[in-house]
Amino acid sequence: MQNFQLSLFYDYYTFVMSSNFYRKYDAIFSVLDLSGFPDINTEVGRTGYSRHAILRALIVKHLEEIKSIPRLIEFLDAHPMLTEMCGFPMGCLPDESQFYRFIKEVPNGLIKEIHIRINKILIDKGMVTLDTFAIDSKPVKAATRENNPKNPNRNTRDKNKKPRRNPQATLHYYSYLKNTDGTKTFEFFWGYRTHVITSIEGIPLFETTLPNNRTDAKVAKTLIKKLKRLYKFKGSIFFIADSAYDERDIYDFIIDHLKCKAFIPVNPRNTQEPKIFGPHGTPLCDAGLEMIFNCAWREGNRDRIKFRCPIKTKLKHTVKTPETCPVNHPRFTGGAAYGCTKYLDVTDDARSRVPRNSTLFKKTYKKRIVVEQYFSRLGEREAEQTTHYKLRSVKNQMTIAHLSQSLIALAAVQLQRPEKIRCYRTFAQAS
Repeated sequence: MQNFQLSLFYDYYTFVMSSNFYRKYDAIFSVLDLSGFPDINTEVGRTGYSRHAILRALIVKHLEEIKSIPRLIEFLDAHPMLTEMCGFPMGCLPDESQFYRFIKEVPNGLIKEIHIRINKILIDKGMVTLDTFAIDSKPVKAATRENNPKNPNRNTRDKNKKPRRNPQATLHYYSYLKNTDGTKTFEFFWGYRTHVITSIEGIPLFETTLPNNRTDAKVAKTLIKKLKRLYKFKGSIFFIADSAYDERDIYDFIIDHLKCKAFIPVNPRNTQEPKIFGPHGTPLCDAGLEMIFNCAWREGNRDRIKFRCPIKTKLKHTVKTPETCPVNHPRFTGGAAYGCTKYLDVTDDARSRVPRNSTLFKKTYKKRIVVEQYFSRLGEREAEQTTHYKLRSVKNQMTIAHLSQSLIALAAVQLQRPEKIRCYRTFAQAS
């Protein structure tokens, strides 16, 4: 039998410094300020397990890409040193129901407060700037058989038929594929979306998780208001977002209300069809005839002009028109026989004044890659699938995920490795 020489007792510092794995978590837990987070039950009933220890364990679950609570307990049981670093007595791990209860019952605002305190420390240390922000969202699939592609009876169309165990999940498209004939095949899913605003350094500053039927632009407006209240940024701030945020309300809020700048490309779905104009500046119909001005009106916050078929209108024209439509358009004789109509959007608002062809716009918009990279890091750690059934549990799961990214940044700064603020695997490795 081979003889092994084992040291039964280790000094904590020596043990941690001898392992990159334990050095990493020692650095993360040392910057995790839980002073404002209630630890144990002080009311009537059992004291219970430490909430601080459970939160640290859930951070481990996220960073180690552990898919479920039972697998997390197995992982901690296999790493007794890490179990003690989390705050559990060695050999005394809680039942999985304690973790589920924590995720279900802890107010999401308490975890958010921890996250915000971490970010403010990074700002004070000069590692996070408040002059450019990137906004985006990522789908979070609900734990339901309706999302299982192998389920032939899954519901992917009827948004009113809710999954039995996920009443707050909503139906939305996940992705689409372009077919060879130019059409698109959409993939739908039931679930939520996690929305986040990151700094230009790729640090999550504020986030929320909601049912995915909420539009990105409307959620972004709420996030920006909270961001302004929490971090008190001033000056001409840049907000970068993709075309999903191309709505007039968000431009009006960013540009006119906050006096900041929006770098958002035009969404093709929000643009007019290309029109051909005649010699008098009015659109041509399908038959090539100059259409006649019919009326102008304001629709919500849009100014629009309507043009009508020159044959059907009763106004006098200087141009002679035929008696019937040269191309036999169905609207000329079908239905009310009103004739063709075309509309021009002539709104002069914040959206229309964005200089999208300028060098500054193109150069700044390229920086949106930081939020794509952020979600790429987050996506590798269970951000696209949840095993919980209640919205509060999903909110807490995602807030812990975002908190973990800020903790990595602060831990790297504390180890005097600011260049590693986004490097989970290597920020604590020995030189």
